[in-house]
Amino acid sequence: MASDQKDRLGEKLAKVGSAMLNEWASKSDSVLLTNLKQAAQEQLAKEKRERRTPRAFNRVLCAFDFGQGSLKALDLARRIAIENDAALYVLHVCPTVAVPLGGPVTATPEVEEAARKKLREAAATHLAKVPHELLVVTGDPARRIAQIQSALGIDLVVMGTFARRGVPRFFLGSVADHVVRAAACPVLTVKGR
Repeated sequence: MASDQKDRLGEKLAKVGSAMLNEWASKSDSVLLTNLKQAAQEQLAKEKRERRTPRAFNRVLCAFDFGQGSLKALDLARRIAIENDAALYVLHVCPTVAVPLGGPVTATPEVEEAARKKLREAAATHLAKVPHELLVVTGDPARRIAQIQSALGIDLVVMGTFARRGVPRFFLGSVADHVVRAAACPVLTVKGR
């Protein structure tokens, strides 16, 4: 083969090789782009699945009376506060007591301090590493819970209930029932039993 023919053959092979390389590159690019697009779509779908919904609650109040229902309510309030990145308030109301032939007797400072101590202990056990604020007040529990809810702009009240039936419930009423009617926000009740 003459050198002229070799040069032309070399040029043809180079052109064919270049065309094949370009075709291979465009196929590779196409495959790469398809794979990247698919990965991006999968990532977007994953982010949508995992994306948190807008915060439903900014301030959560747990009414706490040291009963079994309150412990369940505290656990639920903690989870809701964490999931919504919400402020958590834990409230105990020292109830006023009616004395026959007298008037209501409010809790003494010692009673309030004992309640604060007991509330701190419950919080240390159940709210470790969860930001929270503890509140202890005196008065009618249902009325005070509704007042605190309004004053703090609470979005959700979580509280335990004790399942009373029949005559005892009729005469005693239910703090939860009163709070549900009086609060200007949703009230989530948790059964104690």
